[in-house]
Amino acid sequence: MYFTAIHKSKLLIILCIIINNSCQNAKNNGSSNRVFRQSSIESDTSLWLKETRGIRDILEDKDGNLWFSSPDYIAKFDGKSMYYFSEKDGLNITGNIQEDDHGTIWIENGNRIFRYNGVLFNEEQIDNISDSDGLWIQRGLNPMDTSWVEPGLYEYRQNHTHFHPLPLKNNIHNKYLHLPTTKAQFGKDSTVWIGTMESVYGYKNNAFISIGREEMGRLNDERQMGIRGIFIDSRGVLWIADNGAGIFTFDGEQTVNFTKKHHLDKADVKANNLHRAFSIIEDAFGIMWFGTVYSGIWSYNPMTEEFSNYALEEGVISENIWMMYLTRKGELLFAGESPAAVYTFNGEVFIRKF
Repeated sequence: MYFTAIHKSKLLIILCIIINNSCQNAKNNGSSNRVFRQSSIESDTSLWLKETRGIRDILEDKDGNLWFSSPDYIAKFDGKSMYYFSEKDGLNITGNIQEDDHGTIWIENGNRIFRYNGVLFNEEQIDNISDSDGLWIQRGLNPMDTSWVEPGLYEYRQNHTHFHPLPLKNNIHNKYLHLPTTKAQFGKDSTVWIGTMESVYGYKNNAFISIGREEMGRLNDERQMGIRGIFIDSRGVLWIADNGAGIFTFDGEQTVNFTKKHHLDKADVKANNLHRAFSIIEDAFGIMWFGTVYSGIWSYNPMTEEFSNYALEEGVISENIWMMYLTRKGELLFAGESPAAVYTFNGEVFIRKF
């Protein structure tokens, strides 16, 4: 009995030491533990979107419904339930989600467009929509098509369709470079901005300006161009996400390589960097956010010029952050691929919401 009691005492002491060390390790390595705790307690998996090849677009309509677009479906969240739309609902494409000035929801891919009537979708002629206002849609080039279709920008205004061709030469062998990659963004000076794989175009006063390889200082950069996201911040500065050389800014006069300026290119940083950027947004506090491929999510404070990087340990499970969206309530949504998840940020970690 005597040796058994000693043995039990030693075991009790050892157990206390283990528990104490475990608590201390949890305190010192809180990020990884936070991810597990937040994910398991706060995430409602019943709202998670069906797995697909990535969430490519998000829109909050005038009624507060959230719409999600993927290569495989369009989904609508009304605050309680998630609804999915496919061919049985009259929709046989996926693509960008648009809402016009009348509150009508449209799904378009640059070649075809579908109108939502509250229940089902109906296809309309993309070059002849007579009862919509406030829509701007980029007409793209299909790399698989052997014919040349002039790329440009549809403007639906005052119940008429206006087409503005891009300032491009007919080059049937280089169509991929003119593939549309962004929806229209609107500058403070009324410029309408769109992005293609090779260039960003701004339309104002019946004329286009372009920002491409030359303007971005990439004439001697052998890396492929891949413009994936554009955003106009609260100051009116245009931000460009290039999946080849990172983040660029344009203030109306000068284009700056933001990634190179802050020494965050692939050659500058061995770990996570900003050379493969996909998405950009500004939050309600003026903080800029960047979504990347394989380098997680970054935030940048323009006032202090401080960066923060969030990756797997902070709950960013998706390999690619395709796009980001700010709701009217000020909630940031981060949409990813592999897995196709939509996250929110609680100030410490990212939590999957959809």
